[in-house]
Amino acid sequence: MTKGEKKKKSKGKTIAVIIVAIIAVLLVAAITGGMIFLNSYCKTKEYNVVNVSDIVSEPVTLVAHRGFSAVAPENTAPAFEEAGLAHFDAAECDVYRTKDGVWIISHDIHTYRMMDKSAFIEKLTYDELMEYTYDNGSNIDKYPNLKICTLDEYLEICAKYGMIPVIELKGTNNTEHYDEIIDSVQKNGLSDRAIFISFHFENLQKLRALSDAPLYYLVQKIDEQSINDALSLGGKCGIDFNGDPKKENTGEILKQCQDKGLLLGAWTIDSPDVLKQLVSEGVTLITTNAIRP
Repeated sequence: MTKGEKKKKSKGKTIAVIIVAIIAVLLVAAITGGMIFLNSYCKTKEYNVVNVSDIVSEPVTLVAHRGFSAVAPENTAPAFEEAGLAHFDAAECDVYRTKDGVWIISHDIHTYRMMDKSAFIEKLTYDELMEYTYDNGSNIDKYPNLKICTLDEYLEICAKYGMIPVIELKGTNNTEHYDEIIDSVQKNGLSDRAIFISFHFENLQKLRALSDAPLYYLVQKIDEQSINDALSLGGKCGIDFNGDPKKENTGEILKQCQDKGLLLGAWTIDSPDVLKQLVSEGVTLITTNAIRP
């Protein structure tokens, strides 16, 4: 091997080592970032609960986000009971369907964040899911052996306290079984009160074919397409948007929605200043963790 060939080979090895090192650094950074995000996502938030009457004098419809999640583990029977006791106008929940056809309440499709064992909810039967216990959420120590809440249990609590059920249709599976949700709502005498929301427009289309209940299209940012989609759902339709003031849902786009007859809601509003701004712009359906009636 000539001197030039040796030099070329050495240079090639150096480049390979540099490439491997870069890949390793990027991989470590990705894993570290993922772990930081996961830890942040799973950590129970602490909220400063305030009274809406201390913020605005105008009438506001307050929706308890996943129940009164500032004082009890989210999306559980205690959280919905606490919402009722606090006189919230409505309680929002998230629904999935178990392997054997039971509609249950959970924000995540996986149990990892909130429960003591990990599995995909839609791959478990209801009896299998009942072997899982909550180990996360606000004031979890007050609720030993807490089990998952069913849609029927949630609706019974809403009926008990006169709350509006606000049901978020999660994912895009089981849309062919939405008639079961409608039946549960009717059975609990809430057909004239229930509201359905979803980030998935096709879910709302499926629901509209079964019910004339109010439907809200969940969006991060309101744009022309989302406005037209919401309008296509027919009467009692609206948009429920991210109310963070740093987003681009300005007064101008909100007025455009109102001029076209769309209902408007905002999530998830825990800041008194943001609430005050939204109410001044005509948004009075407010989903919140920590602003109570």
